[in-house]
Amino acid sequence: MLLRLALLLVMLMPGPALATPPDTICSTDKWGPQVCIRKAHFVYDTCTALQTFAKRHGLDPHFFARLIWQESRFDPNALSHANARGIAQFIPSTAKLRGLSDPYNPAEALDHSAQYLAKMARRYGNLGLAAIGYNGGERRAEGLIAGTGGLAQETIDYVRIITGVPYPNWTEKPVPAPDLRLSKDLPFDKACFDLARNRRMTALKSYLPKVKPWGIQMAFGVTKKASLAKFKAQTRACTGLIGKEEPDLLFQKSRASPKGGYFMARLGRESRDAAWRDCAKFKKAGCICAVYPND
Repeated sequence: MLLRLALLLVMLMPGPALATPPDTICSTDKWGPQVCIRKAHFVYDTCTALQTFAKRHGLDPHFFARLIWQESRFDPNALSHANARGIAQFIPSTAKLRGLSDPYNPAEALDHSAQYLAKMARRYGNLGLAAIGYNGGERRAEGLIAGTGGLAQETIDYVRIITGVPYPNWTEKPVPAPDLRLSKDLPFDKACFDLARNRRMTALKSYLPKVKPWGIQMAFGVTKKASLAKFKAQTRACTGLIGKEEPDLLFQKSRASPKGGYFMARLGRESRDAAWRDCAKFKKAGCICAVYPND
């Protein structure tokens, strides 16, 4: 009798909770409900996680997907030459600082990545500077904002690839508003799935100005505003010849610049001869100028 009762009690005891399948990796519940990525449905679940975490932390999902794609091509086992690890490419010191226990856990890493990017976007004021902070470090981003430092070429290229906007524009007002959609025709989830499955990314709209092949350089400055102010000041003697023509403000890299380059104020011309001809007129009127190809 006692044996039967004991067996009955054992049968009535609650069983263990169902464990997460061994081929499924989940995020923590630090900022919200767990999100899991299944090995058998990696692409679909990764795109869902990108969108979920972006929404959770107040980030543009298209920007987030572009950045993670640039970082790792969605490879959860990626390892860079700089020891950056996993799908979101956290180096060990940054992972520890951000409270990320395992950068090779794609669900957890994406959650921390979205939270970190959103935090920097709020602090610095825009997504471009957040991308700079993510790739080059917060000190680089803050130095760029303060005008006391430049960026490594890798970071310069990184920001342009992700946002389609040259990095100096992200320190200007108004803040750029590029179209970051993965596809102009598909919703995020389908575009993300297509991107990951076929390993391609929609080309971004170019934000470089359309200019004539040759330019008469009249001034330059570290920002567009400074360059335009110098243009107005240095062309007073030949204002009658220039009239209402507005200069093209073209960014060129330079190690001498605290911001990594200068905005050149140039008056566009279709040919070298036409540029030199007008430059000679400006010089005769008292202005200083030079002619360069607008490469």
